[in-house]
Amino acid sequence: MRCPRQQGVALITVLLILSILTVTGVAMLTRMNVSLHRSGNVWLAQQAYWYSVGVENWVTQILRLDAENSEIDSLDEAWATPVDYLPIDGGAISGRLIDQQGLFNLNSLMQGDVAMQHFARLVELVTEADIVTANRIAQATRDWIDTDINVTLPDGAEDNFYLGQTPPYRAANRPMASPSELRLVAEMTPEFYAALAQYVTALPAATAINVNTAPLPVLASLHEQLDLGAVERLAEIRMETPWQSVQAFLQEDALAGLDINAANLTTTSSYFLAAGQVVVDRGRIRYRSLFQRAEGGRTRLIAHSREVF
Repeated sequence: MRCPRQQGVALITVLLILSILTVTGVAMLTRMNVSLHRSGNVWLAQQAYWYSVGVENWVTQILRLDAENSEIDSLDEAWATPVDYLPIDGGAISGRLIDQQGLFNLNSLMQGDVAMQHFARLVELVTEADIVTANRIAQATRDWIDTDINVTLPDGAEDNFYLGQTPPYRAANRPMASPSELRLVAEMTPEFYAALAQYVTALPAATAINVNTAPLPVLASLHEQLDLGAVERLAEIRMETPWQSVQAFLQEDALAGLDINAANLTTTSSYFLAAGQVVVDRGRIRYRSLFQRAEGGRTRLIAHSREVF
């Protein structure tokens, strides 16, 4: 017959074992739930990914059909209509196509002084920079993308400037792969970049600006004598009747007497950016896809990025 002390020890042992089993069971159940939740998230993110691939395929078809049915690109066309909410199984797709040739292509700065003056005026218009600072930014940006180490006079910047920063770095001396590189350029501030970001792009080659899709500040920067009032009148005109040619644009009364280089302008575009998001339950992806459309409407995806959020 066991003594009370032995019975007490046995009870404590049983309780300890039960406690360990309970904790172990809870831990296993928690881990299993976390694994299931993680697997679910991965599956939902994968679904969102494939929907974004579908968006890219759809965009290539839209741009091809647009080229077959229109000789210009303007903001009244189907491709320019944003998709605010497209329901899908378990979620929705939203996004829009942005004509990248309506923006200032930073890699066009290699075309010469006219492009650099255009960019300086854009910087002055959309930031609080004075014209001296705007010119410095334009010169430094050209130095960033040119292939030599010679400073653009009088206020450009090459390695001699960037190696003195903390931390030090070098000028890229190649075309920009992303407009975000502009943040590294001399004289550029976070505030300036935030103001400029929606008006600039970085395309694989120099491009002309599409006057049918350019935002008002980009149009206003075409000439130093263009004011926002004149540009607003131009915007009203193009909404009613988009320009069929650069010559038709240059004949507008608001541009009378202004020496604007027609070679830097166009009414058709080859580069478009699809930007938006796909939501499938807990699976959420932001997508950015850059397309190039060749003559005849053949469209190909040349770069894309996806971000889970």
